Amino acid sequence: MWMLRRVALQLAAGVALAAAAAACGDDPGSAPGSLEIPSGREPDASVRGSVTYRERITLTPGARLVVELRETSYADAAAPLIARQTISDPGQVPIAFRVGYSQDDIDPRGTYSLQAAIVESDGRLAFTNDTAYDVVTRGNPDRVEMLLVLVEPPPELLAAAGSDWRGWVEVPVVANRANLIPGEAEPYLRVDYYQSTVEGCARPGSQSVAVEGDEIVARITLQQPPPTPWAIPCDERVVELDAVERVPAPLEPGRTYRVVVNGRVTAAVTPPAPGLGHSALGESPVESAEIEAAVGAPGEYRLRVLTRLPRGSSCSQENGYEIRRGDPERIEVVITHHEVADPAAACTADSPVVETLVPLGSGFERGVEYRVEINGAVTRSFVAR
Repeated sequence: MWMLRRVALQLAAGVALAAAAAACGDDPGSAPGSLEIPSGREPDASVRGSVTYRERITLTPGARLVVELRETSYADAAAPLIARQTISDPGQVPIAFRVGYSQDDIDPRGTYSLQAAIVESDGRLAFTNDTAYDVVTRGNPDRVEMLLVLVEPPPELLAAAGSDWRGWVEVPVVANRANLIPGEAEPYLRVDYYQSTVEGCARPGSQSVAVEGDEIVARITLQQPPPTPWAIPCDERVVELDAVERVPAPLEPGRTYRVVVNGRVTAAVTPPAPGLGHSALGESPVESAEIEAAVGAPGEYRLRVLTRLPRGSSCSQENGYEIRRGDPERIEVVITHHEVADPAAACTADSPVVETLVPLGSGFERGVEYRVEINGAVTRSFVAR
């Protein structure tokens, strides 16, 4: 039936293109931009576009680009060749192409796709497409931009990369912020992190949350391509995502828990005592703040903050802090407390002072000045040593 589609272009098609390119290379008539139409008809239409790839690999002068227009109407049958363009010594990507064909070879009810391959001077199939690019009929375009994927790198680069360059590596995410979601009947942890949006740079990894003593420990990973000499620049485009996981064990009221994501402390939380009643989180007024080097831990810094409980000891309790690291040289710290939600509640007139020690962590670049903002009102800075 005409509705059956060839939606997956296999690497075998790229191998066939490589063989075709090798054959054309032996043909004296195979000049750059040569065109082959098996039906023998003259071209009266064309499909245009360009091919590119993301890897940092330079093509050699003897490389060839082969672009084929094939009928791909049937998923379980060979894809007849309609036209083939071969470009010798195409230079570097992006490479423009124009595949001429005869409209008499096209059935408007059928489906037609482009396949492309770059064959290197040593006969190696270097790049091909693994995505279907439908053209010409059924509302599809006659101009396409094709993104090719790496099949086999140059031998000298392959030796440096090792044999596992095709695999993916599981790596921990770097959390921008992480804390419990307020107002939930059960505790849920939300972790914000950056992920590359460049195609071929990131896949889902794993995520888990556990309560280990006084710590809520989260492990969240992504899968990324392994480091290679031709690595794709994955940090060109990123997006902020979040992972939400239920904390699997009940948290004890009045007990302080540190939130640790992939080994880094991101927050501290203290569930309110039952006697406080219905409460909400609020930012605590800052009395003073100092940055100090952690004793016995070179390169680590911490923040000592004094805040007040604004509605007195009967209507407010300390909660903890959250550390936000969206900017490499700026750290946001938010100190919070629980307070009775009813604004008309009778509260004691005292205003207790609470001292909070916030671990800012390590890994700071020596000689760089870092700015720490506390509750958006107080700013302190330090130069890493």
